[in-house]
Amino acid sequence: MLNYAVPNAKIIATVACNPNPGEEGISGDPISESTIERLIRAGARIFRINLSHGHEEDNATIIRRLRLVSKRLGARISVMVDIPSRKYRTGPTTPDVIVLRTGDEFTLTSRGVTGDESIVSVFPDGIHRDADPYKHRRILIDDGALELQVEHVEGSEVRSRVIGGGSLTKGRGVAIPGRSPSLPFPDENVVKCLEFAARHADIVAISMVQVDGDVRQARKTLRSFGVDLFIVSKIETREALENFDSILKVSDGIMVARGDLGVNMDRYGVPFWQKKIIARSNEEGKPVITATQMLESMLRSREPTRAEVADVANAVLDGTDALMLSGETATGWFPVEAVRVMASAALEAEKNLMYDDILGDRFASRHQRADDAISYSAVCIAHSVNAKAIVAFTKSGSTAAKVSRYRPKSPVLALTPTEHILGRLALYWGVIPTVVPTPKAGDDFFEIGKELAQAILGLQSGDSIVLVAGLPLGVPGSTNLLHQM
Repeated sequence: MLNYAVPNAKIIATVACNPNPGEEGISGDPISESTIERLIRAGARIFRINLSHGHEEDNATIIRRLRLVSKRLGARISVMVDIPSRKYRTGPTTPDVIVLRTGDEFTLTSRGVTGDESIVSVFPDGIHRDADPYKHRRILIDDGALELQVEHVEGSEVRSRVIGGGSLTKGRGVAIPGRSPSLPFPDENVVKCLEFAARHADIVAISMVQVDGDVRQARKTLRSFGVDLFIVSKIETREALENFDSILKVSDGIMVARGDLGVNMDRYGVPFWQKKIIARSNEEGKPVITATQMLESMLRSREPTRAEVADVANAVLDGTDALMLSGETATGWFPVEAVRVMASAALEAEKNLMYDDILGDRFASRHQRADDAISYSAVCIAHSVNAKAIVAFTKSGSTAAKVSRYRPKSPVLALTPTEHILGRLALYWGVIPTVVPTPKAGDDFFEIGKELAQAILGLQSGDSIVLVAGLPLGVPGSTNLLHQM
């Protein structure tokens, strides 16, 4: 059994086929079991697969390895699949890395060509319809690492000039600031990716959500495949910001996807929106992820910058439920070190959280319901007696989620009889989900909660525990029991 000395803020590690030769073996192999084990031991509890990259069979192999290793370690992990949607990406090139030089002419095309230093394909089809030499002249590639200026559009070709050069590889994002891609949702590829998620994932992240109808359609499609997965809406466009409240209402969780958000709007507004999105998600009790370039320098360095450590800490202080690593763990040279750094920064920030102030703020925005009152009281008692854990029996996941909303300092051991609920609880602050049979009576719940808190969290006899549940046990939405032992 693992030591659960990990942050209450969850760490999400993006994993993929290894692009670099080395200890992982041959270049292109799916991430090894040994690296997965080290990532888990370092503190990663959610693993993200970006379906914009890699072959389906390789991604399925990675997920099987994740499940196998986590089971062997006795660590509950969740798999999040990122669904590409309404986003243009560059096609293949020869060689694999090409260099765009400032001042050169360069063409983006909707045709399926193998790119070189003069032209690259962009998929899905449509970049020529959105680029505009008069109104939407700038095109940013790879989160703004490369910049083009549109000179004219000719058929399916966008003729441009490089005004910010650099290296380009396959699969880099292509964005037109101020204009969201005019692509349908869901298209054939989105449906295919949702089907993959239905077979393999616990959580689905939907890219480029613009309106609440996108989330509803994704949920409908997933249900057609026989599942009801936890849906995270990625906030990346002006439209998403304008429609945020309605998107939040129908989503299970939110991601502040700062890369594309900073490309699709003024980058100087991103910090403000990050804080606002986190605050609104906290108010509604919806888990929120802060993502993109959190430890970007660790792509090639063992050590983060002080600014990056501050970025992680500030996200925690602002109220984020989860912190996401992208390239740092997917393609970086030091993935395990990146997770360790993020965990250390988050743990230090959590030591300095003003838990009483947070509890007071959340009280003001609480819902006027008995289950909210019980959950709030559980956290108050846990704070006042310095409880080592809160144990929540939850069939639907709502009890643990409500407790998490009030930001307890102690971990929340969520006991559920339903396997798929584990994935739904993975993103919530401080929640450690575990499957148990439904206790036959309240006294059984007390004993089971005490035993598992000792076994999983390493609590000692005499440590204070707060237990919260609903009677009769196993009835969703009936949180009405609070007990301290």
